[in-house]
Amino acid sequence: MVYIFALVGLISGFAIGLGVINVFLRHYTMKEIEADKSLRWKYGLSVWIFAGFGGWLGVAIYNNYFY
Repeated sequence: MVYIFALVGLISGFAIGLGVINVFLRHYTMKEIEADKSLRWKYGLSVWIFAGFGGWLGVAIYNNYFY
């Protein structure tokens, strides 16, 4: 059961991370995003940090309320 909470948290965190970088990258054109490789590490890593935090939060919720 904990895996379900972790998976839902990971997917939710990933979706939230994509929403956050969508707000930050709104002012760039597609050509600028494709040309600037430093954005890949900066914003790509932040999405995975949000996803990891979401997975951790899902496990923490499971341990605190359902275990």
